[in-house]
Amino acid sequence: MPQALTQAKVNKASTTTRALIADGACKGLYLDVRPTGKSYRYRYTEACGQQRTANIGDAGILKLSEARQLARELMHRQLMGQSIIKPKPAPKPKDKMTMGEFIHKRYIPHGRVTKRCFDSEISTLRTHILPAFGDRPMVDITKAEITNFIHGLIPSGRAPGTINKVLNHLKAIFARALEWEAAGLEKNPSQGIKQLPDHPRHEKFLTQEEASRLLGAVTLSANRMLGSIVAFLLLTGCRKRESLDCRWEHIDFEHGLLTIPLSKSGKPRRVLLSPAAKSVLMQAKQILCTEMGVEADTCPWIFPNPATRQPFNSIYHSWNTARKTVGLGDVRVHDLRHSFASALVNRGATLFDVQKLLGHSTPQMTER
Repeated sequence: MPQALTQAKVNKASTTTRALIADGACKGLYLDVRPTGKSYRYRYTEACGQQRTANIGDAGILKLSEARQLARELMHRQLMGQSIIKPKPAPKPKDKMTMGEFIHKRYIPHGRVTKRCFDSEISTLRTHILPAFGDRPMVDITKAEITNFIHGLIPSGRAPGTINKVLNHLKAIFARALEWEAAGLEKNPSQGIKQLPDHPRHEKFLTQEEASRLLGAVTLSANRMLGSIVAFLLLTGCRKRESLDCRWEHIDFEHGLLTIPLSKSGKPRRVLLSPAAKSVLMQAKQILCTEMGVEADTCPWIFPNPATRQPFNSIYHSWNTARKTVGLGDVRVHDLRHSFASALVNRGATLFDVQKLLGHSTPQMTER
């Protein structure tokens, strides 16, 4: 039978070697001696026959008498059928990330540095997605909920293309959340939701007479730059954003070239400038000098908003007013690009020529 421990023996116990010393005065109590220190432990056998050890405390802090008292309390709990080792508390559930938090903290910052023309997507997020789902935990959003939301946009009169764009953005958000292992999200609830049928509209190609009427209307617009912008689009076939973001440093008057540093395809491209297109550029410069004075000489943009000295975010209001005054309310700005291509074909240009002038990556796009 092991001898009873004394406080002196506990204090003198050497920590140079590992030892487990039983206390003969208190069943189950041991002094655990290790190089890292000394501690009291209580060893016992469960009803199933499995041996377990419960830590009582540091022998450098607890007196032997205190350790014996705690060991007897553990023994009493065992005899009463109570658990000696307290179960670990369940981990506190993490707060569920809402759609709004994910969009603002992760999706938008990522999109700003990886996507071109991301401002239009931000507009869709703020107008449609955040009001509907911003406060909802992402893991709680269901497929049925998204389907009802998409179908609920139909009575508002929005075009199928607009509604499909909202759905595509939702799919992209959940895809990124899964890719980035958002807590608790296991599947994309928008996956499998079909887009609305969106039949292509009849493409509009301006006749020479319609183009003349339209140019007359935009020249009289309150937006002094609108006439130059529309004329430039008709004469070059550039995309709207390519023209609005055009800078003087991109123009080579000597060789008649406009260099677009980053086109829709993600690559730079060059646009041929006819004498008429060059004339439009000089007219734009004269308007800038009239509107901005000496500041026009230091403005890097070709078609800026004179009020902000920056490229236009949108020309829709002035464009819409002008086109309706001459009965061309169904003409879109992008139709000016189509009209440029149509004029090329009518004058004998090959499909290959048109493809290169428009900057299409494939001939199929040009054919369409």
